[in-house]
Amino acid sequence: MLRKLPFVLVLILFASSLILAGCDTSAERELNRAEKALDAALDYNADAYATDDYNAAEALMNEAAELSKDNRIQEARQAAIKAKLKAEDAMRKAKERHKILEDEMDQLGR
Repeated sequence: MLRKLPFVLVLILFASSLILAGCDTSAERELNRAEKALDAALDYNADAYATDDYNAAEALMNEAAELSKDNRIQEARQAAIKAKLKAEDAMRKAKERHKILEDEMDQLGR
């Protein structure tokens, strides 16, 4: 039985390392998602058509980046998630406003 003990300990350590390796210990994933949402919002000129929401998303993104640098991971994740949601709101509003302008231009005969 004592001969198998080192093997069992190695097996337990290996399994533990696999479990821990799967844990994300940074806010990088959420920061990347927020950045992509901001970029997508810019594609629809959200900085012009949904200025308040876009600026709020940018501010939240900057806050998330600072929190991440300070190793305040949970807070950084939360701020990044809020930034993503706000950027998506900005993109949606910008799309709506752009559509309204397009419709008005069509009515005027461009």
